[in-house]
Amino acid sequence: MIDYSYLAPPQEANNIVHSNDYIKHQEQEQGVRKIYETVVYDKFEMEKVKELKEEIKQQKILLNSDWKESDYLRMCYAGRFDKKEVIKKLLQHIAWRRTKIHHEINSNSEQFFKEGICYLLGRDKQFRPIIILNAHLIDQKKHDKEQIFKALSFLLGIVKKYMLIPGKVENWIFLLETNNIGCQGLQQKILEVLIDDLSTNFSGYLERMFVLNPSSGINFLWKQIKTFLNPETINKISFLQQKEFKQLQEFIEPNQLEQKFGGSQLNLKKFWPPYNLDLQDGYTKNNNGGNQKLDLRFQNIEEEEENDPYDQVDFNLNIFMKQQQQIYYVVSNKTQQDIKQDNKDEQELVQNSQEQLKKEDPQLESQQNNQKIILDEPEQPELQQQIIHKEEEKKQNILQTNQIKESTEQVILTERQKNCQQLVNDTEQNKLLTHDEQGFNSSGNKLNEESHAENMIIQQVDPVNNNKGCCSNCEIF
Repeated sequence: MIDYSYLAPPQEANNIVHSNDYIKHQEQEQGVRKIYETVVYDKFEMEKVKELKEEIKQQKILLNSDWKESDYLRMCYAGRFDKKEVIKKLLQHIAWRRTKIHHEINSNSEQFFKEGICYLLGRDKQFRPIIILNAHLIDQKKHDKEQIFKALSFLLGIVKKYMLIPGKVENWIFLLETNNIGCQGLQQKILEVLIDDLSTNFSGYLERMFVLNPSSGINFLWKQIKTFLNPETINKISFLQQKEFKQLQEFIEPNQLEQKFGGSQLNLKKFWPPYNLDLQDGYTKNNNGGNQKLDLRFQNIEEEEENDPYDQVDFNLNIFMKQQQQIYYVVSNKTQQDIKQDNKDEQELVQNSQEQLKKEDPQLESQQNNQKIILDEPEQPELQQQIIHKEEEKKQNILQTNQIKESTEQVILTERQKNCQQLVNDTEQNKLLTHDEQGFNSSGNKLNEESHAENMIIQQVDPVNNNKGCCSNCEIF
């Protein structure tokens, strides 16, 4: 099914401002209205609409669900405000609207359009659509009056729905090309369809009709028909020979007219689907590129969502745990290395201090030698006691140093255990959430046991090479 929205008027059409005389001129029964939507009706029109509503109610006429206020007034103008004629037109119009085949395209109508018998092309200076009917191409044996009526009803329905703007563009131009065929070729049925049937079902939409290249027989037939038409309809119809085609440019720009009608636009060769001269290729809307980019952007977003890494929770958790193992291993090794390096630095510092003291006080070395000599002398008990006391103090200092080292290592180990325990708790919480979703009790024995830290037996192990963990109940690795 074709989307005919590409036939919409250009944006400039929204800038049209009509004069009051264009919207409606003359008064009462002689009035002529061209704009029915988004405008205020005069007193006479409102009275006639009220009378029609009362008559519809009295006769119990059922209207279509899509009936609008403007439809009442259009029927009044179609019947020229004569009550009986208005009701007659109303009933014909309701029957037409309820006949589905008049609003759908069939194979015969499509072929009717593809052969270029009737098609759409261009707009006039007021952005009113132009409908072209090549009457000389109608095959009398192949196309009867009903078929012509169905095809025109469908095509004008497209124009009404997609090519007009309420309050701005509510009319169209009709070009009827006869190509000098005689009255017998055209016959009266075509004019009946155009003037009678379409004026009833599309009342108020015709702006102008130009009958092009009429034969003498057509002129004679026209004189007979116009006696049954109202003056306003007669004034809308003009007859032009080819030498008079230039008059069309008073209403239509040359670039909106085909060359065969005196314009500059190339003669159309493909007639269906309808061609829009305002578009570069005639069929693609100007904003399609933006829509395609927008669709592509949404498609990229959908692809990103499909590749969302958070959809692979288990996989990411394993990677996270391995990273934590590596970080823990590096930090642990670095801590052991830092302790060794600190001990080494401390020894070097003591040695350097002693050497510095020797340089600053040369007598220190001699005093040390004297102390050694004194130690070798058993006959000096006081000095011996002092030496023994100093040796004990030295041992106590060494013991304190070792205790400090052990405390440092214990602090490091405690911090390591805290980090490990925190990871255990986080992991267990994730497990408990998973168990809850599967119907398990989240307050099981394992959690209760791990929540009592005093019952845990601490072991100093390598968390990477030992899969049992840092404590008896740890399962983080």
